[in-house]
Amino acid sequence: MSFVHFAHASSVRVDEQGELGASVDYLVEKSGPLDLSQASSLYMSGKFMKGVALVPDFGIGSNPVWMHLEADNQGNSVSLKYLLAGVTWLDRLDVYVLHSGKLESQVHTGDDGKNAPGLTPAQGFAFPIVFPQGRSDVYLRIQSVDPMVVPIELLSRESLEKRKIRSGYFYGFLYGYLAALCVYNLLLFSGLWERSHLYYSLTLLSGIVCNFSYSGHGVAWLWPDSPWFQRYIILVAMVVYSVCGLLFAGRFLSLAEYMPRTLKATRWFSASAIAAMALSMLVGSQLAAGLIAFSTVFIFAVMMFLIGLFAVRKKLPAGRHFLSAITFGMLGAWITNFAVWGKIPYTPLTFHAFEIGLALEATLLALGLAYKMRQYQEANIKAEKMARQDPLTGLSNRRGFLELASMCWSSAARGERSLVMIMMDIDHFKAINDQYGHQAGDDVLIKVSTLLKRNTRASDLVARWGGEEFILLLTETDIEHARNYAEKLRHAITELKVKTGSHSISLTASFGVVRCSTDSKIVDMIHLADAELYRAKSEGRNRVCVLAPAGIG
Repeated sequence: MSFVHFAHASSVRVDEQGELGASVDYLVEKSGPLDLSQASSLYMSGKFMKGVALVPDFGIGSNPVWMHLEADNQGNSVSLKYLLAGVTWLDRLDVYVLHSGKLESQVHTGDDGKNAPGLTPAQGFAFPIVFPQGRSDVYLRIQSVDPMVVPIELLSRESLEKRKIRSGYFYGFLYGYLAALCVYNLLLFSGLWERSHLYYSLTLLSGIVCNFSYSGHGVAWLWPDSPWFQRYIILVAMVVYSVCGLLFAGRFLSLAEYMPRTLKATRWFSASAIAAMALSMLVGSQLAAGLIAFSTVFIFAVMMFLIGLFAVRKKLPAGRHFLSAITFGMLGAWITNFAVWGKIPYTPLTFHAFEIGLALEATLLALGLAYKMRQYQEANIKAEKMARQDPLTGLSNRRGFLELASMCWSSAARGERSLVMIMMDIDHFKAINDQYGHQAGDDVLIKVSTLLKRNTRASDLVARWGGEEFILLLTETDIEHARNYAEKLRHAITELKVKTGSHSISLTASFGVVRCSTDSKIVDMIHLADAELYRAKSEGRNRVCVLAPAGIG
């Protein structure tokens, strides 16, 4: 076994602040495990390598690593410090403190055992160490199948407690905010049965579980006695988060309609990732599970970003909201992914990039869902309006008229106010269609509708009853004024000319007028007005026939 010989790192003062990675020496085990005496002998013989990075990072699947830190207490008394080392997902961490060559204390911990001593959520592993005057040697042996990141600091009790408080506020806000979004969208799903809200909630939930697990909160609070569960929960949550995110993208962007091949590719990828993770767990390979999880997150981020680009290019609804959100989420996932994998420097910012990106992504996607909901509402309002409106003339149709008329009817009955119903029909309309074509017939209907709208009050109702028939409900009008009004409309229609090609079409219309009795039903009054219209047509057309039954006047 051969090692490259580098000069030892300089000692650090026990009251020194900041990352100490550049002040440690390290040795990667290559020919089997070493004990403390062997590691100490190799250090004394200069076989350890000098640290360079502020935060040593050995990547995923690394061999166990020994690290040495020389601490110097220049004070006049012993000094109590907390050694904060590693990240919360390390499988095994052994710490030995020597003074004058004598072993003063040792700790054996890691999330691969039960009730890991020193595990501090969101911080790493923290151990109180009493440093006598002079120099002490601290040896650490780190073993982990997952990404091996080993930040090292010496902190006072006050500094450590302040960090715990700050991280408590940070994670309290993060989990509370994401949980609120999750519950809110579950409630929307339960009311609307729109699956994009369900998939969004599942994406948020899996993101929370993933973060809760790798930040150490889970193993510290919920499953301290389940090392096997802790071994895989982070990796499984990463895959589930990716799969749920793709499900959400498919539903949110309606990929089945706009990009069916892309949707098929996402489903194939999701199924493959789940199957690969299940197989790695079945054979008990944590290393394979880790490689699958990190690869899945990386590919997932790329796929989501490309889907967002395609959505914007195809001008899909909410495509811009999706792309902007996914960009933040992708950058956060990549930065944290690469930081813990050892591809970029590990810093507090790169470590928390996933959480920051997740919060920004969740916010922007929530805005995107609100935008889509507003689109749905506007579409529903438009559909409701179209259901009550004649598309050719823009007047109310039969359904719209009856709904509005019933309100007028109730109001008139309470106030004992008069109402008059007028039924109108364009004479010889079928002949116009036959002679000049249906387009000319449509032009006639539009012209007549415009005339009716222009000559009715805001309180009156006018609608296309069907075909060439129109119906009017006049409020606060007695029968004599209604007769004069109908005559005015009849004369206006006779003066109306509709040009079609080289021809000019002359029109006439027949009217049936009925004074309404609010003691009767609306439909009965409509039948009476229709009967008067039929009488007008029977008597030669282009005339007004009036019926005034007993009732309010």
